[in-house]
This record gives sequence, C-alpha cells and structure tokens, in this order.
Amino acid sequence: MIAEPGSLKAMAPRSPEEELAVQATAILAEYVRTPTTDLLKKLAPVIVELRSHHRLNDGSVDWSGRSPAYRKIIAEIYRDAHVSDDGLDRLQTALRYHVGNVLRERAPSNDLQRAGLTDVSPRERTTTSRQAFQAMKEASAPRQDIPRLTAYAQALLEYVDEAAACDLTAKENEAARIALQSVQSRAAELLVRLRDAGRNTPTRK
Repeated sequence: MIAEPGSLKAMAPRSPEEELAVQATAILAEYVRTPTTDLLKKLAPVIVELRSHHRLNDGSVDWSGRSPAYRKIIAEIYRDAHVSDDGLDRLQTALRYHVGNVLRERAPSNDLQRAGLTDVSPRERTTTSRQAFQAMKEASAPRQDIPRLTAYAQALLEYVDEAAACDLTAKENEAARIALQSVQSRAAELLVRLRDAGRNTPTRK
C-alpha cells in the first residue's frame, strides 16, 4: 500500500517511483470524487513517467505497462484512490486515451516499436477514423470500389489501441486474434488479385 502523508513510512525519503505513485493516487482520488477530463490529462504524464521507471525482462523500458512490478503498483494506486470495481473499466478506457497521447510524445519511436506499439497517437487515430467514417457517410462505397474500401479498412485498424491488448480477457484475446487472422488472410488474397490485375493492366500515358 502507498503510504499516506501522515504515516511513519511517509516521513522517510521516498524514491522517485514512490513520489510518482503518491502523486498519481492523489490525482486519481480527486478524479473519483469529481471526474473531469482535465484530471485525466493531469494524471496521464504521471503514469507515463511511472512506466519509465520499470523494465521488462529484456531490459527495455516498460512503455506498454506490462511488467508485473508496474501492474502491481498501478493496482495499489487504484485501490488507494478508492476506484470502484464498477468504474474501473470506464476509467481505464478513458485514461488509456490520454496516456497514449503523452506516451507518443515522451517515448522514442524505436522504443515504441520494440514494445509492440505504433508511434501514432490515439488522438491521430481518432482523427483518421473520424475522417474515414465521415467519408463513408457522405458516399457509401460499393463492393467494387476497392481503393476506398481498403482505405476504410486501414483507418479502422489504425484506430485500434494496441496497448489495450493486455487488458483483454482470454476469450476476447482469442476472438480478436481469430478476426485478425481472417483479415490477414483476406488482405493477402486481395493483394495477390491486385498484383495479378496490375500486371495485366496497360500503363496509362
């Protein structure tokens, strides 16, 4: 448990990680009392900085928040801030968006790729997806409009927050993998068809 300011433990010098945990707990406790987007934005850089203090088994920075030590301290923060079980999923979803934006500003691209994350922020993914959905509403594409439909598919996949993978249940993880395998198979088939068609299509001058 994270020490309260009045406890004996709190009187001893805290490590940078402990300071961040105390700060995160205070912000989150305030959010529980009065949930606002500004508080989530304030909490996000603290969470990202906290991740920077943890390492994975290969020695790399735990930017994705997967290490047991990080997950343990995050669980303590949620507990000490009195986050209810009913509100936990909603909080994590909302916070993940802001953490993802800060993470792309804070972490080097190479580190993100090593952690299995893209360097495209949730904010950018939302913008891309919104544009694609708007285009779909304005002009519904027929099945034969391959360029437009494949652009829609790309926008949808870019909208996915891969950092949320660690929060999935076993059944959700399996369902997502099965769906992506189907997408991968279908995409490979379409690529073959497009390449074959490209070879037989006269070059326009």
